[in-house]
Amino acid sequence: MTKKTLYILVLIISVQFSFSQEEEGNIGTEVINVVKPYAPTVSDAFKVKEVPVIIDDTDLKKKVLLYTIFSIPVASTFTPSKGKAAVVEKQAPKKLYKNYASLAIGNYLNVLAEFYAALPINNTDNFTIGLSHHSAQGEIKEVQLDDKFYDTDLSLTYSKRDKGLSYQIEGVFKHQQYNWYGTSYELTDLQRANINASHTYFTGGLNGSLQVDDSFFKGGDIKYSRFWDSYEAIENSIVIAPEFEFEILDYNINLNATLDYVGGAFKAITPELKYSYLKTGVHPSYQYTQDNLVVNLGTELVFGLDSENSDSDFYVYPKINASYNLVDDVIIAFGGVDGGLQQNSYERFVQQNKYLAPVLGITPTHNQFDAFLGFKGKLSNKVSYELKGSYLNEQNKALYMMNPINDVDLETENYKKANTFGVLYDDVNTLKVHGKLTTQVSKNYSVGLSGEYSSFSTDKALEAWNLPQLKASIFGDFKFSEKWTGGMNLFYVGERMDKLDSSTTLVTPSIITLEGYFDANAHVGYNITNRFTAFLKANNIASQGYEKWQTYPVQQVQILGGLTYKFDF
Repeated sequence: MTKKTLYILVLIISVQFSFSQEEEGNIGTEVINVVKPYAPTVSDAFKVKEVPVIIDDTDLKKKVLLYTIFSIPVASTFTPSKGKAAVVEKQAPKKLYKNYASLAIGNYLNVLAEFYAALPINNTDNFTIGLSHHSAQGEIKEVQLDDKFYDTDLSLTYSKRDKGLSYQIEGVFKHQQYNWYGTSYELTDLQRANINASHTYFTGGLNGSLQVDDSFFKGGDIKYSRFWDSYEAIENSIVIAPEFEFEILDYNINLNATLDYVGGAFKAITPELKYSYLKTGVHPSYQYTQDNLVVNLGTELVFGLDSENSDSDFYVYPKINASYNLVDDVIIAFGGVDGGLQQNSYERFVQQNKYLAPVLGITPTHNQFDAFLGFKGKLSNKVSYELKGSYLNEQNKALYMMNPINDVDLETENYKKANTFGVLYDDVNTLKVHGKLTTQVSKNYSVGLSGEYSSFSTDKALEAWNLPQLKASIFGDFKFSEKWTGGMNLFYVGERMDKLDSSTTLVTPSIITLEGYFDANAHVGYNITNRFTAFLKANNIASQGYEKWQTYPVQQVQILGGLTYKFDF
């Protein structure tokens, strides 16, 4: 390159650099219009179209191994045996029978008999028969009159269980004979011969129950009973109790209705003593549940009508209870307030006291409230408990009291010659404490105990007649083996008060204290076969000869032995 050419090149570069320095202050503006945004896809990626060739100069060849096998025979005396599958002995399931018949006989000529039979008609229909009988020919020590008794029950039941609907119809009949054998003074042979102490009761009834699924009408019960005795007393009762369930503003409301009628007449006196009471009521309730809290809120509205006296009343009762699980079923607190109008009846009184006179005043009991509070739960998987305290306010509570003693020679009615009981009504307040403890030692052994203490306050009556303040019991059931079973019940009933009035100078009027009594019952059974079981029962083992009711001592030690047979048709 010549020097001239070099000078020209340097000049051009210098001029170009000077122009660039002049345009640095303003680069101008441009508008860029984006017509379509770019969205790359996998197909836009560059794909390698050539497969690279791997050149490996290493060439590994398998080495040839040369070998020979040298076999030496080995003597063996081992002979393998064919394997056998282990045999597991299966225990045949125990045959369960639907029917049984039982008979036992003991001292005092006690007879105890039971029969039950279930006769399935088809897969949904069943028919059952139940019969029970208990009787004794008496012979209680120091009793002057005949003390035998008979008690027989018969029930026939038809039931049907279908999809969405089930119902049951039951017919019942009961025959009971109890004697007024209580006396307060020594009778002559002639006087005893002139007293017919027998009093017989009869009961006939028809009961029905209905359950309905997927309906606001859930079902209900209906019961009709006719009760009469050998002194021409007659009583009719009917109870109709339907149940409903509604949804109101997303709340489920239960509604129970009741129609309860009791009416009858005692014809042993003139004019005959009649009574007729009708009770109608509705009981709406709502259950609220949140976490460990369950609350039942309700009330009962009751209208009561006394037809014989043309009297009526309207009542409002609380129906509230709640429970709260404090410690995972170990401690559950519960409480509430309850109340109601209780229909009393001749039949109900007889089942509590068999030695009533056939002339009674019948009137309902007004349970104003029963407030209660307590705790229950499980101390372990095998031990459960309950402790409850309550306060009751009852108006016209029925109390049993002995009728005045009459001169046998001056009376014509048998129930006036012997000692009988009547019913006295009074307002009674009761403070009660109840406790119960049960333990399931194993599936074969269970033991429990319970106790109750009551303090009574009366309005007009001098005492809460024939009501014990203290009651306690210990009970247990045992299965010693597949063959042997047993059970026991020990109980104590505290002192009771009764009044002794008299129209004869042979007896001095006074207030009587009936001593508390302790007694024990036990039973043991032996399964001879799957069908036959022999058993032995011992009642009143303590043999105290106590009086459950004034001048009415009970049988002492009773031993009954019998046999139960189980079968299928």
